[in-house]
Amino acid sequence: MFIITHDLEAALVCDKTAILREGKLLEFDTPHNLISSLPSNGLLARLSIENLTGEIIDIIADFEHCEEVSRVGNDVVEVFLKDFEENLLPLIDYLLEKEVKIMAMSRDVANFRRYFQLRIKWEEERDRLDLLKNEKAIHDLGE
Repeated sequence: MFIITHDLEAALVCDKTAILREGKLLEFDTPHNLISSLPSNGLLARLSIENLTGEIIDIIADFEHCEEVSRVGNDVVEVFLKDFEENLLPLIDYLLEKEVKIMAMSRDVANFRRYFQLRIKWEEERDRLDLLKNEKAIHDLGE
């Protein structure tokens, strides 16, 4: 079956999924394989945090085994960890030590929408780095 759509959940009924950005093919694989390519095979910790702020998100991001943290609600973040099973309890200990008030926590697997959002975010970050490198190279040529 071949479908072109912006409905990310439609990807789940397809055998293979392609992700395009500005006409460039970024990924082509099964939805399961794409999700599994995320840190810890797509496993994530969903944390509900009292009075969630950007500062608290930065604290989470500073945890040494944090691969990615995304705010997904007013008081909810999703956290991807290196070696998820090994580092989940150390993450909780770290947050308690930093006096972050965790109201609820669940362990889940990322959905395709989250994979897509992260993949596009990483591509945009790579583009920004490339632009900075190019600007530096142009600046260095002028010296």
